[in-house]
Amino acid sequence: MDGLSTMSDPGAIVTLRYVTTAADQIAKLQRYAGMSSAARWFPTFAYAAIVALSWLSAYLFYVRQGDRNYLYIASGLLALFLTLALPWLYRRYQDNFFGSVLTADNLRGLVGPVELVVSDQSIAEIGIVSTVHAKWCDIVEIDEQAERTFIVVAPLIAIVVPSSAFADAERRREFGALIRARFDASRA
Repeated sequence: MDGLSTMSDPGAIVTLRYVTTAADQIAKLQRYAGMSSAARWFPTFAYAAIVALSWLSAYLFYVRQGDRNYLYIASGLLALFLTLALPWLYRRYQDNFFGSVLTADNLRGLVGPVELVVSDQSIAEIGIVSTVHAKWCDIVEIDEQAERTFIVVAPLIAIVVPSSAFADAERRREFGALIRARFDASRA
């Protein structure tokens, strides 16, 4: 683990110092939202409803006016556009919405420098205004994603470790293996 540890805590195996950002907090919120059944089904329902209504609109233009009016072609093109682009548009809207609501200014205290201390018995995240300390047996889940790792302490409490906390991908893999081993050992 050379290069990860700074050993400021005598019982620590690893101490990481990094900065969390508004993007990390947004990712945590999106992870929580994605866990609810309403959040999982709403995009599918909305997509199906919007696409069905847009195709129905094109069909009704054609049925009502036939070949005399070419609005059904424009309506059909709009329906095709929505069918293909709506998933991308929805994700972009969701990212921009959370980004506009959750800024670094109103997340003050949740973003900024963090010290993460990993020991054999526990893990602790020490932030500017809060500290999360949990024994390994109390950790609910470790969710490693492309840009960050979530160490879930409770259904709505997670420690976020961004990939930027590590010098390279190998250090991140080493850290992931370390916390996974502690997590798995607490389950044995």
